[in-house]
Amino acid sequence: MPKATGFDQRAVALVELRGTQTEFEMFEGALADRGWPVLAKRGGAASAVSDRSMRYTVEARFPGSRINAVRGARERIEVISDELQLDLSVEVVDRVVRDPVDRPHWFVYERPQPHPNPASLSVRQRRAQRWRVWSAQTLGRRDTGRQISAVSARAARLLADSPLPGARTQPGQVAVRRPLGADTEVRGTLGTSREAAKLMPRLFLFGACELFLGTQLATARAAGFGWWLCALSACGAVWAATVVLRRAAPELTRVFNLVCALVLGGIAVTLGAVIVRTEPAAGYGARVAAFTLGIVVVLNGVRLLVRQWSWQRTAPWLLPALLPIVLGFLSPLGLGLHPFYLDAFGLELEDVEIPEVYRLLASLKLALCMSLWLVALAFLGYMKHLHLYVKDRWLANMLLLVLSTVLLVSGVGTLGVLAAAEAGTRAVADAKRGRTPAAYFGIAPEWVCAHPIGKPETIPVDGGEFVPTRPYLKVGDAAGTVVLWDADHAQALKMPMAKLRIVPADVRPASCGQSTPGRGVSSTPSR
Repeated sequence: MPKATGFDQRAVALVELRGTQTEFEMFEGALADRGWPVLAKRGGAASAVSDRSMRYTVEARFPGSRINAVRGARERIEVISDELQLDLSVEVVDRVVRDPVDRPHWFVYERPQPHPNPASLSVRQRRAQRWRVWSAQTLGRRDTGRQISAVSARAARLLADSPLPGARTQPGQVAVRRPLGADTEVRGTLGTSREAAKLMPRLFLFGACELFLGTQLATARAAGFGWWLCALSACGAVWAATVVLRRAAPELTRVFNLVCALVLGGIAVTLGAVIVRTEPAAGYGARVAAFTLGIVVVLNGVRLLVRQWSWQRTAPWLLPALLPIVLGFLSPLGLGLHPFYLDAFGLELEDVEIPEVYRLLASLKLALCMSLWLVALAFLGYMKHLHLYVKDRWLANMLLLVLSTVLLVSGVGTLGVLAAAEAGTRAVADAKRGRTPAAYFGIAPEWVCAHPIGKPETIPVDGGEFVPTRPYLKVGDAAGTVVLWDADHAQALKMPMAKLRIVPADVRPASCGQSTPGRGVSSTPSR
């Protein structure tokens, strides 16, 4: 017996294999390893030295989408032929469809016995009798516990009296009812159970797309261009949701499905627009929505790849994404984004002391930038899920390699290194304009007045000339040495903190007091 394996699709194939008895046994062993049963086998007897033709009816079972499932089954059988070097031809392939009809559910209840002489009952007793009948039919107060799946009320009533071993039956004393709020008449075409099970994931995808389109619509509307394109896309998503609801619940009317899709889409679009309106100028809401949706799409692609392969084969591709996080704990190596930021000031990593938590956060950002190449793995996962990448082809492998390389270089270079260098260049430009640069992962530049303690001539300076009346931008400090950036001369001064009294300022001061002419401190040779 073939082993039981998890699968999404089943396909029956008629294949012709020409070879010896040894090759027949090799092919049947490969089918058994994959858990594919042989439904029929026809052909003459073969020996270890004579060739014969054998026709197999094989049921292929594999994960993936039903889209291109027939092609996926054919190529998976051909993979066995290529691996074992067999003379095999796939003649006919067709997908097995075994999706049961989602029949309505019924509950069996004990029918309340009517009074033999209703005319003799009082008004209160007649109301009590109607209440017993209504509560039994609607609230299930007299349910027997038996549940029935039937396409009509007549079929359900016949099954209500059917005897079952060990079960108590009451012929003629029971009736059937639908769940609370359901119609007793079954109208339209019944859906299938597996199609209905896919309703919630598809509606979740629809809501995510509408939320994203709502953020883009609000952003484009505020910018004054392109908003009509987002509106058309939102209408298209509503139409797609209507089709999904129609296929999952065909017994419902089209108007009802359309109203449900419009309500869900309107809520999602409104929520997305509200997210954007909280920060209309910065546009953070639209970016966060796009970033979140992109992460979900990539992670789902990786999940599909794991289903097609295994964690053992996928893990080596995912481990490099954790490399920057590990290197973030190795501070003496100077690895991360901070060196590229400090390079704009002409500084090195050991010139500024950065807390470990910010080093780790910068490493996490670098890990996210490096993880951009996971888009290639997600693309491979979707290709395998749609049975477009079953065989190992050199052209597809080359395209995947090129895509992975481009994404890796773009993530590390553009989003990581160049972004850090750009942040440093922007901080230098802000300092030259007299503004306070924004903080960057533990580096918080601020304007200060550095007053010398003692004679200025006795203070050693590395990198430039120290003028006490000039405001400086304090970049940071390390090992008792403070780094002051001279915005006027674009120089970094490294001085001992014990020789200075540093007074911070919210904005760049015009001057830090008067000094005696010619009392500037000359620099020592730069390191």
